Amino acid sequence: MTLDWDRPGIVQATLKVEELATLVAGARLAAAALAARSAEQADQLERVLTGFDRAVAHLGPAPGAPQPRITARSATLA
Repeated sequence: MTLDWDRPGIVQATLKVEELATLVAGARLAAAALAARSAEQADQLERVLTGFDRAVAHLGPAPGAPQPRITARSATLA
């Protein structure tokens, strides 16, 4: 995984699919745990995850990769 500053406030991340999946799974667990403590923080995290889910839905298959089957909460390879 690499992180680079693109410009102030914007970070460009380059990571493997497995690394991204791990980060998103952790965020989903955190959102569930936060819901019991702070609705505001949980809502903020859920908005980010919803935006991620929308972006994944518009993402096509990687060049040369098997066609992904994408749902709002998961992505698997055929």
